[in-house]
Amino acid sequence: MGFLAATAATSGGLLAIHLRQQVLPLAMSEDELAAFRPDAVRQATLDRSLNILVLGVDNPLPHQATASHHQALQSRSDTILLVRFDPKGDRIHLISIPRDTLIRYPNRQIGKANAANAVGGPALAARAVGEMLNLPIDRYLRLNTDGITALIDAVGGVEIDVPYPMKYTDHTQNLTIDLQAGRQFLTGEQAHQFLRFRRDELGDIGRVQRQQELLRALSYQLLQPQNLVRIPKVLDVVRQHVDTNLRWEEVISLAQFLLRSAGERLDMVLLPGRFGQAAEGLAGYWIPDRAATQRLVAQILGTATPVPIAPERLRIAVQNATGEPGQARQVLQYLRRHGFVSSFTVEDHPHPLSTSHILAQQGDAQAAATVQAVLGFGVVKVQSTGILESDVTVVVGQDWLHMSPHSPE
Repeated sequence: MGFLAATAATSGGLLAIHLRQQVLPLAMSEDELAAFRPDAVRQATLDRSLNILVLGVDNPLPHQATASHHQALQSRSDTILLVRFDPKGDRIHLISIPRDTLIRYPNRQIGKANAANAVGGPALAARAVGEMLNLPIDRYLRLNTDGITALIDAVGGVEIDVPYPMKYTDHTQNLTIDLQAGRQFLTGEQAHQFLRFRRDELGDIGRVQRQQELLRALSYQLLQPQNLVRIPKVLDVVRQHVDTNLRWEEVISLAQFLLRSAGERLDMVLLPGRFGQAAEGLAGYWIPDRAATQRLVAQILGTATPVPIAPERLRIAVQNATGEPGQARQVLQYLRRHGFVSSFTVEDHPHPLSTSHILAQQGDAQAAATVQAVLGFGVVKVQSTGILESDVTVVVGQDWLHMSPHSPE
């Protein structure tokens, strides 16, 4: 631990010095507050791409109660995101990095990605993520559990489809989770429970999928017109709970970029990889697929044109969310008749959806759009909340039932 901390302080020294910049003052002048009025924010311009490492960290332990704000945020990170704001492509790209992702420290020892911030702060975390993605990290942002809770409360909660009852108590972490199934508005505390739940078959990957669902719901809620007046309250949460090296003018420009997006230009993918196996001594790790990761990053950067996957090789998971039995099988048969012979059905979605979702599970928007064009219904979303083993997940909604005679043909 001591060696790693020393290495982070030396080899990452320049980055660490840069990361210490104060960006959001504890008290703002009238002019600074005016810069965040909706009409003023809309006039700001993001003139270059920014790669931002976002770390959601555990709340400080009791013995850290008197620590500085920066020190209190130097703990394990439950949430690790690389967010790229791309004004040229007019997109926001997000790569979710599972907390159990295998990384290599400067001394070549292996560890889990969630420990990097605790060992060497944002400097070491940025170095580890940047090397894994072969992508420079321009800025970082850290917030703790209380910050996430307060931020969601500041925008009036988020609407989430809780797929099944989530209930258990962990006395060691002073954590109680008690959520009912169904679509509902969650308070900040309830959203925190939704994020922390891990008792499903996918473990940490299931948590990453819930993070993506929550982020899309939060972006939608934040950008509702009635919430623009809450910007000062959101800023107050940011000042209290966030540690970042974003410059003030960059914060304004990013706010403008978000206001224009309405959540429609947000692409979210999971870091390509696989579960580690006990036989290789890597049980409990998420092992990155380096070749797939580089293809993904190249697509995001626009430096490579994705090679289309042949229909017969495209892995399409079909999930019924119509509320009526047997509909996934009908869609599956249609897809296979059109050459998608690697399609398969999975267990029904727990709740009906009004509109079908065609999810680019691996980030391949072109493949998802091809499937949508063949089916003739549904909306394409680039996010990894579908079936892990698929290239594209088709969640068949009730719009399929309105087609006559229940077939795109």
